[in-house]
Amino acid sequence: MIKFHFNTLFRSEIFRNSSIILGGNVVGQLIAFLAYPILTRIYSEAEFGIFAAFMSVCSLLTTLGTGRYEESLVIAKDQKETVQLIGFSLKLLIFFSLFLFIGLALFRKPVFSLCKMESIESFWLYLPFTVLFTGLTFLLNNLATREKQFKRIAAAGLLQNSVNTAGKLIAGFSGFTRIGLIFSNLLSVIAGNVPYLSLKRPLLDALKWNWSNERKTALRYIDFPSFNLGRTFLSGFSINLPFLILIGIFGEASLGLYSLAFALLYRPINLFANSLYTTLFENGASTIRDKKPLLPSLKRYWKYLCFYILPCFVLAFFIARPLFVIFFGAEWEESALYFQYLLPWMFMIMLVSPVQFMPILFNKQKIALCLEIIHLLFRWGALGIGIYLMHFQTGILLFSLVGLFFTSLNFIWFYLMIKKYEQNLNENV
Repeated sequence: MIKFHFNTLFRSEIFRNSSIILGGNVVGQLIAFLAYPILTRIYSEAEFGIFAAFMSVCSLLTTLGTGRYEESLVIAKDQKETVQLIGFSLKLLIFFSLFLFIGLALFRKPVFSLCKMESIESFWLYLPFTVLFTGLTFLLNNLATREKQFKRIAAAGLLQNSVNTAGKLIAGFSGFTRIGLIFSNLLSVIAGNVPYLSLKRPLLDALKWNWSNERKTALRYIDFPSFNLGRTFLSGFSINLPFLILIGIFGEASLGLYSLAFALLYRPINLFANSLYTTLFENGASTIRDKKPLLPSLKRYWKYLCFYILPCFVLAFFIARPLFVIFFGAEWEESALYFQYLLPWMFMIMLVSPVQFMPILFNKQKIALCLEIIHLLFRWGALGIGIYLMHFQTGILLFSLVGLFFTSLNFIWFYLMIKKYEQNLNENV
């Protein structure tokens, strides 16, 4: 029998820092979850589907807007490099958002028609602003991580979730259901940046025009846009494939039913994983610099999930259908089926996502990018089968199984990577 040492975990710096961030996210997600039974009775399945498609596009564009340079802030050598990377990233983000605004203002009809996403065309004006402020959140989050301002990160997450939920409810009850979900999200992203105002000194230094030095520093971290950008973009694109390609084939309502299950699972799990990722990334980078072992703390985390969280997922699988009908209404029963499809994959995401930075730490970005390309092709094939059969449920089931397989493959790869690092440590002792 494997013993799990709670005292060791609770005393660890990783747990303390992660619990601060996670605490804010848990409260924020609880507020959002309690609002869902009301939101599903205010907004239609089609409106949920349009919102999901809009957010998928925003997510991908934000990845391009920052070039993934925000991750370099955590491992920058000193404060000078950090400021220069912030300055370069901010200019890149502002330029991209402006380019997006002008491009959509001039060519939005052919662009949305080509992508078969005419349903979100009328909301084009919200896209560049959502990308700008979401990208800013990413930058400030990583800056706060470097400065170990974890309470700020928790406050930002809580404020964003609270404003988002309140905005959706107010807009829904006021009759503005057409724009309520999208406008509330933009408002919440802007509000989520307020707690980071305490980091104004490095931000003010970064706003000073020092393009030559910023460009030189950015070139030293060129692997982030060269490999991490491609990997992250492909990862985001592939996980959002149902929202991007199925809306024009099966319609907004079918997509809305899937989006509820996806939001209830992926969003809280992703926030949980990001809470750990934030502290584990910083801790992992410093651990490798100090040439210390990584596995002990990670094994405790994985054992905890398997012994205490996995049974909850099993129980959720069996009670999903009646609970969905009770909480969200009979018209959302089909969402429970997608919820069941997603559960195994989402559990593996909890195991793997907090250590997604391993290819960065061990300079394996090229391999990670190749794996992500293969993953995308398999996901596309899974949805292609569903489209060929004209059966939405089959496409989502196969899509989830592909996600489960490749997430498990990543877990094995990351584990072997860490084992090799620790073997080298022991040999050099």
